[in-house]
Amino acid sequence: MRNTDYREPQGHSFTEHLVFVALLLPTFVVLAAAVVSLAPPEGSIGVEYRIVTAAACEACPPPDADEGP
Repeated sequence: MRNTDYREPQGHSFTEHLVFVALLLPTFVVLAAAVVSLAPPEGSIGVEYRIVTAAACEACPPPDADEGP
């Protein structure tokens, strides 16, 4: 190889690309966490409460009594 045949490599090396991606990776993780935390919750995940009626403190009069409830 003669000295006049040597040329500088064009573009960036693969290592520089890996360093660039490695430095941007935490940014992508933080952005993904923000998107997930700001997303509205799904409706099917909510807790469904069963309706429970309260019992009366006093016993009701028998149905054949003359008084109303």
